[in-house]
Amino acid sequence: MADTLGIFNSSIAWFTEQKKLNCSPKIRAWLSDPDSLTLKLESLAKTFEVRVKSQELIKPSTFLSGYFNNEIKVLVRNVFLYVDHKAVIFAQTEIPISTLNAHSTILAYIDNQPLGKILFNHANMTRDTFEFFEFKEHSSAHQLLKQINQSNNDSLWARRSLFYLNNNPLLVSELFLPASGIYR
Repeated sequence: MADTLGIFNSSIAWFTEQKKLNCSPKIRAWLSDPDSLTLKLESLAKTFEVRVKSQELIKPSTFLSGYFNNEIKVLVRNVFLYVDHKAVIFAQTEIPISTLNAHSTILAYIDNQPLGKILFNHANMTRDTFEFFEFKEHSSAHQLLKQINQSNNDSLWARRSLFYLNNNPLLVSELFLPASGIYR
């Protein structure tokens, strides 16, 4: 997991103000869309799939966001979302053990199911504001592209937000890959 664990680490200076999104209107629209990214991707695809890269229960560390440092353990799930056989999103979910213990142990066993479908179909789900980050060329995000045979010499954009299931938090971070089409 080490090759993907640190992409969204605690040293990233995320920002919430959309006016700081120095990007095209198309990128801005995708980053700030509050609806289910899973449903949006499925609607654009002939085929859609989730491929789990790793899932592990670990102690909070500098490799993670910093949101859940008071937790004993955090479940970290790294996945690629594929549209028509191309990786378009890399996503990392951090679920504190207290959230899993509260009622959502099913989140630890979703395998290749899209997390977005579970979250957006949950009766007591709320979502916090988005945070954004621009990965400049030669970043850890760009290193990830080598694993999936994609390249990009320009910036890559990511967003993250806290979700709450019955007031229990989990963090979803999403990196928009070159094949997503938002950069054209």
